[in-house]
Amino acid sequence: MATKQRISAELARMAVTYRHPLDADELRALVSTWDELCSDLSDSEFIAACKAHMRKSSFFPCPANVLREHAERPVKMDLPALPLEPEAKTPQLGCLVLAAFRGDPEAQAAIENMRQQPSRVMQ
Repeated sequence: MATKQRISAELARMAVTYRHPLDADELRALVSTWDELCSDLSDSEFIAACKAHMRKSSFFPCPANVLREHAERPVKMDLPALPLEPEAKTPQLGCLVLAAFRGDPEAQAAIENMRQQPSRVMQ
C-alpha cells in the first residue's frame, strides 16, 4: 500500500516538474484522494508508475493516469526456471573440431559424418 508520505512526496515532485503549484490545503486534499484510489499499489509500484507517467506525458496526472501506467507495466515474476532434460553431449568434440581444422582427414570425415546425422546434437 502506497503510504501517504510517499504519495505526498511524489505529488509534490510532479507539481514541481509540471510547474503546477499546489497550496497546502490542495495538496492535503489530493493526497487523501490519491491514497483512497491508489491504495492497492505499494510504494515502489507507485513511484515506478509516477516515473513512467512523467516519461510519457507533459501534463500533471490524475490518479487514472498513474493507475493506467501501473497496469501497463510488464509483470516481473521471479519464478524458477523449469528443469531441462539433460543434453546429449559429444565427448571430445572440441578436440575433434580442432583436429579437423588442422587438416586431419579422419577428424574431417568424423565431423562430416556428424553433420549428416540431423538427430544428433553437437556440443
